[in-house]
Amino acid sequence: MEKVRQYESNKIEICRNCGGKGMVKPEKGFFERMLDCPHRMVPCPVCNGSGRVEKHTAITVTVRSFQ
Repeated sequence: MEKVRQYESNKIEICRNCGGKGMVKPEKGFFERMLDCPHRMVPCPVCNGSGRVEKHTAITVTVRSFQ
């Protein structure tokens, strides 16, 4: 005999890519590094500048006898 349980949750979390700021430094090539501007920022491509993301988690737990 076994039991199966399914759990699902939706959460809003801080974006790990930008740390919740919504802005990141753009990726640079060799020549762009030479003309580095410390104040140049672009919207985060992961959260689209909001600083938050939706996280959906689905877990299935199966419990069986040891024998």
